[in-house]
Amino acid sequence: MAKYNLGINVFEAAKQRIEYAFDNFDKICVSFSGGKDSTVMLHMVMDEAIKRNKVVAVMFIDLEGQYKLTIDHIQMCYDMYKKNIEPYWICLPIHLRNAVSVFETHWKCWDKDAQETWIRDYPKKCIIENDYFPFFHDGMEFEEFVPLFAQWYAQGQTLGVFVGIRTDESLNRFRTIASKSKVTFNDQQYTTLVIDKCYNVYPIYDWKTSDLWIYHAKFPNKPHNR
Repeated sequence: MAKYNLGINVFEAAKQRIEYAFDNFDKICVSFSGGKDSTVMLHMVMDEAIKRNKVVAVMFIDLEGQYKLTIDHIQMCYDMYKKNIEPYWICLPIHLRNAVSVFETHWKCWDKDAQETWIRDYPKKCIIENDYFPFFHDGMEFEEFVPLFAQWYAQGQTLGVFVGIRTDESLNRFRTIASKSKVTFNDQQYTTLVIDKCYNVYPIYDWKTSDLWIYHAKFPNKPHNR
């Protein structure tokens, strides 16, 4: 699929996509990882939420084995936007692929049966009970949890889940945007149907890495993951 110039810069294009999502979805959620991409996306989404005096969900799936600076940064963002977010800091025993061992191909974060080997303790405010979400079961796959969370949060309404991926990162992510076989929301190519009435929204899909750091240079008051 060919790339086309929209005639505006990526910052203005992302703002327009975010505004469109707020105008057209019943509910809004941000899938937040604390990385450079999702951080810029979070700041832009929250700017719009604050402007509209709207509360949005912010979902962070804490995988236990994460850098302290990342966790500190996420906490800073949650605190910064606490008036306009419904926080979901999730610390549940999720089944994950293991890239650091040839003997154990998978592991389970926050495994209560192996608490003595945990990398760190629970954060102060997080969801740790398996029965908090009616759809969750111990050892659920990450890829299974995410769409079911969206469906649970949507409660039958339309939901736009902001996801901070960029097509420059991989061919697979380029295909996520460019695919002609996927179901989109109102023919907006930067959206993808994930589960009934729930769509992923990719507002910064066309940004380059340099655009992210230009953003932070222009908005030094917005925290970034150091």
